[in-house]
Amino acid sequence: MSRHSGFLRLLLDGYNRQSVFALMLLLAVGLAVGFGWADLLRPNLGDINWLFLGIWAGMTALLCWKVQPARDAALAAVALAGGFGFEWWGTHAHLWRYFTGETPPAWILPAWPVAALAAARLALALERLGSNWRIHWPIAYWPLMLCFAAGMVWFIWPSLNLFSSKAACALIGIVIAAGKARRQDLCLFVAGVGLGFFLEYWGTTRECWTYYTGQTPPLIAVAAHGFAQVLYVRTLDALTWICRKVSGGPLRAFRK
Repeated sequence: MSRHSGFLRLLLDGYNRQSVFALMLLLAVGLAVGFGWADLLRPNLGDINWLFLGIWAGMTALLCWKVQPARDAALAAVALAGGFGFEWWGTHAHLWRYFTGETPPAWILPAWPVAALAAARLALALERLGSNWRIHWPIAYWPLMLCFAAGMVWFIWPSLNLFSSKAACALIGIVIAAGKARRQDLCLFVAGVGLGFFLEYWGTTRECWTYYTGQTPPLIAVAAHGFAQVLYVRTLDALTWICRKVSGGPLRAFRK
C-alpha cells in the first residue's frame, strides 16, 4: 500500500455513523443561532463570504472526524465555559469589542466549542504525523510558550490594573509550567493558531469584533487561540483525573 493510499484510508476510517450525528448536531446549533439572531444575519444574506463558508466547511469536516461522543461533549462543555470567561474578560477589559456592543454577545459563544473540537481533531492528526519527527519536544515547547506569555503580557498591559487581567496572567503562568505532555501541548497550540488565524482574520476584517490595537488581527490574539486549546485539554484531563479518583473507575470514555 502506498503512503498516499494509507493516508486516505486513515482519513476515511475516521468517518462513521457518529460523524453523521455530529454533523446533525452542528447543523442544529447553526440553525438555532441563525434563528435566534436573524436580525443580525438578514442584512448580510445577499453577501456571500467565501472565507466564512470555507472556515465553517473545514471545521465541520474536522469536527465530524474521529468522533468520541463522551470526550467531545466534555471538551465542548469546557470550551463553552472557557470561551465565556475569555469573552467576558476581554470585553470588560476593553481589549476588544463587538459591533453589537454586547459584553459578550451570546451568539459568539457556540463558536468556541466548535473551534475547540475542530482544533483537537487537527492536533490529533499533527500528533500522529509528529510521532516520527526528530524533535526534542520540551526544547521546542519552552521558548514558544515563554514568547507567548511575554507577548500576552504586553498586549494586556493597558488593563493590568484589573484583577481579571492579573488572574489571566497567573493562569497563563500556571498552564505553561504545568503538564508533561509537551508533544500534545505543541500540537494543540499549533492547531489552535492555524485555525485561529482564519477566524480572527475574518472577524476583524469584517469588523465583527475590533481589538484596541486596530490590527486585523493582532498576532498575539491568534496565538491566544493556540493557548486556549492547551488550556481546554489540560482542564479536561484534570477533571477526568479527579472523577477517576472519586469514582474509583478508569473512565475510559473520556480518554483520547
